[in-house]
Amino acid sequence: MAFPSGHWHGDRFYFGLHYDLHAGDKDTDLGTRCGEAELTAALQLMAPDFVQTDCKGHPGHTSWFSRVPTATVSPGVVRDAMEQWRAATKKLGIPLHCHYSGIWDTAAGAKYPAWTTVPAPAKPGEAAPTGQNAGAPKGEKMCPRGPYLDQLLIPQMLELVDRYGVDGFWVDGDLWAAEPCYCDACRAEFARRTGIEQPPASPEDANWPAWWNFTRDSFNEYVTRYCDAVHRHRPGVLVCSNWLQTFRDPGPPTVPTDWISGDNSWVWGMDGSRCEARFLATRGKPWDIMLWAFYCSHGMGKPDSPWTSKPPQMLMQEAAILLAFGGNVQLYEHPQHLRGGQLVPWQMRRLGEVGAFVKARREVCQNTATLPQVAVLHSEHHLRATPTTSNLMWGTDVTPVQGAVFALAENHVGVDILDEWALLQRCAEFPVVVVPEQHHLSPAMAETLREYVRGGGRLLVTGADSAAALGEEFLGIRTERVEENKAYYLPAADGAVPLFSARWGLLACTTAQPVGRLLETALLDERVLPQPHAVLNRVGDGAVLYVPAGLFHDFQHNRYPLTRAYVGDCLRALLPDGFPITIKAPLCLEVVLRQKGGQRQLHFVNRGSGLPNVPDSGAIDEIPAVGPVTVRFRGQTAAPRAVRLAFSEQPLDVRHDPATATLTVRIPTIAIHDTLLVE
Repeated sequence: MAFPSGHWHGDRFYFGLHYDLHAGDKDTDLGTRCGEAELTAALQLMAPDFVQTDCKGHPGHTSWFSRVPTATVSPGVVRDAMEQWRAATKKLGIPLHCHYSGIWDTAAGAKYPAWTTVPAPAKPGEAAPTGQNAGAPKGEKMCPRGPYLDQLLIPQMLELVDRYGVDGFWVDGDLWAAEPCYCDACRAEFARRTGIEQPPASPEDANWPAWWNFTRDSFNEYVTRYCDAVHRHRPGVLVCSNWLQTFRDPGPPTVPTDWISGDNSWVWGMDGSRCEARFLATRGKPWDIMLWAFYCSHGMGKPDSPWTSKPPQMLMQEAAILLAFGGNVQLYEHPQHLRGGQLVPWQMRRLGEVGAFVKARREVCQNTATLPQVAVLHSEHHLRATPTTSNLMWGTDVTPVQGAVFALAENHVGVDILDEWALLQRCAEFPVVVVPEQHHLSPAMAETLREYVRGGGRLLVTGADSAAALGEEFLGIRTERVEENKAYYLPAADGAVPLFSARWGLLACTTAQPVGRLLETALLDERVLPQPHAVLNRVGDGAVLYVPAGLFHDFQHNRYPLTRAYVGDCLRALLPDGFPITIKAPLCLEVVLRQKGGQRQLHFVNRGSGLPNVPDSGAIDEIPAVGPVTVRFRGQTAAPRAVRLAFSEQPLDVRHDPATATLTVRIPTIAIHDTLLVE
């Protein structure tokens, strides 16, 4: 598989600390409480393997004495914090990275307004400003094609490498701050590349996807330039752009960053990690997710909901899903109201408990590969063809992919997320592929999926518009009509569930067989429509099951249990004999299937909580152990050499039946995370 190469410091650097202050013009005591002795003692309580420290945040002020002529040094710098962090990390023998805000730099925008992005015309059809940033209001976001890169960002990075010997950069405020720029340079280059003279000002314009993708290309080229500059200047210094090449940015990871990272949501972040881990594990680079070590229940900046520390168990739970997929973990600590660089000892001790949990899992969890069951397609071609707004990260609609992952994972099957770049190379590895409302497929992906089915694969496709992407003949149907904004009932388990879809395809079968009929009400035997709710078509040696509605968009929006059950029914219709590995477990257990050498690994992550996790409380605390778990392996002709749990001493009920070639393992309970190892 042709993966791009990435770089990291080595396997033992597994658990990190991220600390930032976002220094500003109101600070008065920066650097006064992070002397080598004080900082070393605090870091030893947590025992991180690597550290990322404050350098330049979104306000654009440095917390160190930068000598670059265009720099803005905070007036509150009393002692050089970077010098002190470097001394402490050298003493501890760990790498030091810088937290550096890229595209978002308020101070640079105030001093050099010509560097900033030019906003869209105020009204559709209104002419864009003329002259480099002419008439643009003072902004905070930098144009990726402007002077900022060469006159501030790259010079400061090289200064940090030369003066302090820093080992890496974690560039924040980049992808998720990047917006379309209507300056002369961007407009001219867009016209040169596309032949479109006037960039569109609204997503309603037919040229908007081209403009948005040009913005993405401009950003990728900007990141490539600072990566190349650092790598040329000092090979071995690592560079990462926050959220680049992550779940909301699918496609070939060609930008030469060394590793991939992003900071998860401060609250309700578990679902984000569930998708990120499944996607990042397919990128072919080292990766981590930064977990906020603090949270508030009602949003940033609200005085009646101040920040507080997360319970250690909550951080362990968030970390477990990342570890299960082979990722690294770093924790973001930002002591509130302490601007001198001081770390809070009791908080650092608690983070040390999380670190012990993480490090205990390194030998088992590092350098694993997926044990393939279900691949969910996250098509970059579909995303690039779909009008988006906001910025390069938050403007993307990943709802159907999220819904597919959650519905499938909660049916206790192994799920991976692959974009077209990855799936085109690996499609045949997976017994089942799911295409969740991804109707703008590339021709190569569509043909690969058809060949996959002909060769024996099982394909689950959803969405009324997906029939055009894969072809009605392939699906074995004819679309009679499409209804908009409609809810029909679907039979599921022992009941029926309403499913709302923006577009519902009403089908007639040609070669496909109906799986069941649409229902107008919750009644199972009255007001039944002649059209099927799903069809199953056998093609070659395989089969495709098609649901002509936004099934997974609906599940992500509503999370109805019977919709989850319906998805399980679809899997059973598509794969009647089931997977070679089947799991029966409590719903709150997330299952991750991995392998390492000849060892099969079944990771179980307990997503439960002893206290109700409600909108007024974002905490997870007192996580109760849950069970039992029963795992059945088909095709196990010989007794396994060893069966054990990796992180507990519980007795297992292991039964091998050579007559039926089955292995059955019963696990009493799972606390937060444990792994069944079968060799």
